[in-house]
Amino acid sequence: MIPLTTARLSLRPFADTDLGFVKEVHTSPALMRFIPSAYTPDDDAARRMLQRFMTLRDHPQQGFSLVELRGGPDAGTPVALILVKPIPPSGCGEPKDVEIGWRQAPAHCGNGYVTEAAQAVLEALLDAGLPRVVAVTHPDNLPSQAVARRIGMARVGLTDAYYDTETLLFRAAPLDPDRGPAGQPSFCSLTDSSPAN
Repeated sequence: MIPLTTARLSLRPFADTDLGFVKEVHTSPALMRFIPSAYTPDDDAARRMLQRFMTLRDHPQQGFSLVELRGGPDAGTPVALILVKPIPPSGCGEPKDVEIGWRQAPAHCGNGYVTEAAQAVLEALLDAGLPRVVAVTHPDNLPSQAVARRIGMARVGLTDAYYDTETLLFRAAPLDPDRGPAGQPSFCSLTDSSPAN
């Protein structure tokens, strides 16, 4: 699935040199509000998070992608991350669904980067034959819900099926009627972070 490129962005696997970016993203107030368990208060916590992001590097469809700017004077600047992984069901049992999620550096909010990157990843997953992809957000995380809608995911509703908590569920499938022509989203773009993970 990665590397991928879009008009403005490149997606690549995480590397040891990305520790500072991981810490920046995981100390932002917006992320801490919706995913307090992802808070990385020090380098050790950020390093553990980075090691997690470096898993699944060779999986054809799953993994954690660093999103960076391509072209221009800011080329190579990291702006966000996209994740694709099995989503843990509530209670116990093996994951049956694959989740897409996103997180963003606060300094780069409002530019549509997360939407652009998540759209490219979602299209790649569906084109590769994945039968469906889900996204979950905190019920109050309106910016993340907007990203899910903009990339063409259908709002299913509140669920307690994942993470042992109530989330708002979105779903996409190859023939999802809420996706526009040729899999394109029906909306324009904005950004923010997701409580997924």
